[in-house]
Amino acid sequence: MKRLFYYYIFIHLLILVTTSAKLKDDEYQCSIALFTKLNMIGSVNSSNGYYDFCNSGRLSCNNDTASYLSLITNYAPIYYDDISCYKSLSNLDFLGVVLTPNIIGTPPQPGVTSFKINFYSCYDLGFYDVISLPTREVHILNLIEPLKTNITLSSLSLINNIEMYEYGSPLKSFLFPYIINDLTQYIPLNVMLLYVSNVPNFTYINPSNIQITLGHGFDKTSLLNFEDLTNINRTFYLVFKVLDGSIPFPFKKAKNCQTMAITTYFDTPNDYIDMNNIEAQIIQFLNVSSSFSVSGNLPFKNFNIKTKSFKFNNGKLNSIPFFQNITILDLSENQINSTLGKMSDYGSFNTLYLSKNNLTGTLDQSYCSLTAFDFSYNLLSGPIPLCFACFLPYSVSTTSNLKNKLIGNNFESYTPPTSCNIIPNLKLIGSNQFILYGDYVGTSLTTITSTSIRWTFKNYTYFTGTLIGTAPLVYNITYDEIGTSFILFTTPTPPNVTYVEQQINDRNCFQFSGTYFNYNISSTEIKIGDKSCNVQSSTFYQINCCVDSAFDSNEKDLITKIKVGEQNSQITITPYQNNTVIPCESGCQGVCYTNNGTCIGCPPNCNNGKCDATLFQCVCDSNYIGSDCSIPLQYVTSIVPIISNSEGTVQLFGLFGTVNDGISVKIGGNNCNITFINSETINCTLKGGSGLVSVNVTQNGYTWFKKNYFNYIIPVQNCPNNCNGDKSGTCDTNIGQCICKSGYGGIDCTPLIQETIIPISNSSIDLETGVSKISNEQTNYEIKVIALLELDLDGNTVLKHPLVNSWSIDENESTKPGQYAFSQLLDSNKNCKLVTTIEEVTKDTQYSFAGVNFLVVANSLKLTVSINNYTFISSLNSLQLQIESLVSILPPTKNEDNNCNDKSQSTITSIDTSGITTDSILNYITIEKNNKIFTGRFINKLLSDGRSTFFSSEVVSRNNESLVIGLNLPHCSNCVVDPDFSVLVSSSFKTSNCDDTNSNNKNNWKIPVAVVVSVVGFSLIVVISLIIIKRHRTFIKVKLSTIKLIKK
Repeated sequence: MKRLFYYYIFIHLLILVTTSAKLKDDEYQCSIALFTKLNMIGSVNSSNGYYDFCNSGRLSCNNDTASYLSLITNYAPIYYDDISCYKSLSNLDFLGVVLTPNIIGTPPQPGVTSFKINFYSCYDLGFYDVISLPTREVHILNLIEPLKTNITLSSLSLINNIEMYEYGSPLKSFLFPYIINDLTQYIPLNVMLLYVSNVPNFTYINPSNIQITLGHGFDKTSLLNFEDLTNINRTFYLVFKVLDGSIPFPFKKAKNCQTMAITTYFDTPNDYIDMNNIEAQIIQFLNVSSSFSVSGNLPFKNFNIKTKSFKFNNGKLNSIPFFQNITILDLSENQINSTLGKMSDYGSFNTLYLSKNNLTGTLDQSYCSLTAFDFSYNLLSGPIPLCFACFLPYSVSTTSNLKNKLIGNNFESYTPPTSCNIIPNLKLIGSNQFILYGDYVGTSLTTITSTSIRWTFKNYTYFTGTLIGTAPLVYNITYDEIGTSFILFTTPTPPNVTYVEQQINDRNCFQFSGTYFNYNISSTEIKIGDKSCNVQSSTFYQINCCVDSAFDSNEKDLITKIKVGEQNSQITITPYQNNTVIPCESGCQGVCYTNNGTCIGCPPNCNNGKCDATLFQCVCDSNYIGSDCSIPLQYVTSIVPIISNSEGTVQLFGLFGTVNDGISVKIGGNNCNITFINSETINCTLKGGSGLVSVNVTQNGYTWFKKNYFNYIIPVQNCPNNCNGDKSGTCDTNIGQCICKSGYGGIDCTPLIQETIIPISNSSIDLETGVSKISNEQTNYEIKVIALLELDLDGNTVLKHPLVNSWSIDENESTKPGQYAFSQLLDSNKNCKLVTTIEEVTKDTQYSFAGVNFLVVANSLKLTVSINNYTFISSLNSLQLQIESLVSILPPTKNEDNNCNDKSQSTITSIDTSGITTDSILNYITIEKNNKIFTGRFINKLLSDGRSTFFSSEVVSRNNESLVIGLNLPHCSNCVVDPDFSVLVSSSFKTSNCDDTNSNNKNNWKIPVAVVVSVVGFSLIVVISLIIIKRHRTFIKVKLSTIKLIKK
């Protein structure tokens, strides 16, 4: 407080002696009268009879007006009229002045026009009336006698701050004033710094800063005003100090408190004090006395969740309790007699001060994460954790901030142990942010100086840094306390070896000199010929390593590889002699013989491949060959054909490269004359032809061939069963699809009869097997995507990927509400990911695929399977997706009775594949059982790399209950095919009364299921819906809950 007083004096005098102006006449005459009265006129310089008050050391001027007045005298009392002439004062200081009651104005007089008034060691000071505006701050420093009045809050009703300060010994022989709350409404008082004899009532005041010191003989009953501080509805600071005696703990409720700092002796409580209702972010108890505890334990419980910092000093505790939410803890000077455990035994802190106690045991590694700490002057023993010890001064006599936080214990040593191995790493984040990281890189007390970087401690394993100025190529990082420097860099740079020599004391050890090495020997590898050279030490400039056995004397120019982190370089050395490294020209893709700088190896450009420095040749990508990997292994992904028996331009898309020597295209054995070619497209002219024929493309002595790949366009397509005649529907001859009229449905517009009882169907998807099921009474149909095959040129299976048993839920692949996803990776093709999504279609939606439009009705389910990033073994190979459709009979449930259909001829399973043909865009298969007909429709077009092209379907296998269809896909980067499936209850279906006479009144009903399949974007989409037609009313019923998402 004494320093604060002198600071005030210094600042005021500084202002007073740095102004230069002349006062206007009325203030000039007033100043003559005032300075004469106080016997101060003799200290004012004069020239030609003019007094220079503005440079008198007592008065400061702003232009021609006094702005600052400082009066230091007790020569005569000062009255209001003596100073009321100054109209623009910002500060008015009274130092040792004898005051009068109306010194700053008594209403109705206007107040002295000073924003701030300071009373320093003044006489006859009292608060007689309301302090008038413009005064907003009143400071009272160093009372030398009691105030003539108490302080009423009404007298402060117009000011913002009332501040009292004491310097020297604050224990006065007289009472401090009382502060009396006589308010009837809120006042703007913001700061209360008071040396008083009581705690005021806080009604009608809302201060942000409360500092109360109670002097000798204070009123203890006023402590009740501290019980409830919840009426202060702004963020506030509370500092409370008692100069004499001990008090009971007064605080019970508070909110909005930023800091509560209490300095006093407290009485011993009867029980633990509940702190839950004291909402203070920082709580500090200083000088609490050794009796403030509950049987030697901290006397508090249930700290409020908002309290993050707690300080408790000068008490007496048996142990350190556990703190739930505290992150900053100070329990210094509490005579704690216990063994120090791990930090987690007490809470989770970033700051921990435990100095000047009697703690025993060792300092655990868990304390390394602290941002700030102090363990000094305890009884701790054993080694200091490396996170601290490695950054202590090497000299026993040298001090440091870190050492001061550990001193005064029984540790084994206060110098770094030999096991210290500081290995910092530097990483650039963005353009100007850095991370310095490693096992141990410093403490919060470690001083790091470096080129152009300002460092901030985050943890003992990393610092963050901000670039200042221009970034250098390398950074010199120095730990000041231990005098150790490191040269680090952030730009990935291969190690640069300039010289290699044998070490003098061991002929099997070598020293590599150069730049851009690092300090981490575990990330540094050197191999000389076929021998590993074990790294002993490493810096930015030098690596020392040793081999296990000697080299032959005739060995020379051994290929030597140096790996530092992820960066590599290669030189040649001759053992047992000094080697000066002569680098090869940049771009050497082979072996650089650094004895003379000669490069031997790969061609200058490996084009579509990489140079293998050990084989001295290019290793080509899978679709290229040749010494420089420039010759493509061509393949076709899609074709735009022409109409049967016509002449036109055919387009082939795929990979053809830029080297096309001797290129030719044959379709069905006929030459297709090339008119255009680039790396991805061939246009050629073809004459005549029909049906399904083969394609081959030959260039660079290599032929690509695919059987049954070109399908001439048939412009007019027939529909199934001719759509049952004109009355039922019309045929869309563009694609061979029936457009049914009202009352008709199915693929051939079968009549829909209007009266019947319809059995309920259920659908489900099992994520473990990948099986989609449709069950109706005892009849169960299943659709399985069972395998993905890679086929060679002759159609033989090169690789088979089973797909039914490896699904797991994948939430990352779900892109919108109502969609579920699961995925799997192919076991032998790890880059290939299959993803299945299930989506509920909430409204009728028109889909378009390869020029074909189809409708998915509301309340349907769509199942999508995608295959991404499939890697082919050969460019001649293609894919086949296999889909199995099967039917089975389930045991009847209690309410199901299907005997009429079970006993009929319909129990025999009938499978028809005659609809699979290359002559139609739409192909069909059917499976019939129990008068339920399962129909599959396949569009013989696919999207290959976004382009429509032909593909074929084939029957892979069949038995009495199942059928496996193979969809033959080309060699493509992105393929999409689109089959769809449906179930139709036959008109022959019988209800439980088995009354065949009413069979003509039975209503057909159907469950359409659309399936779309894609490869490398390979999608299998299943749409499931139930349409029931009864008395011209349509009911849609799909239960999403029947989709069973079973985690693998």
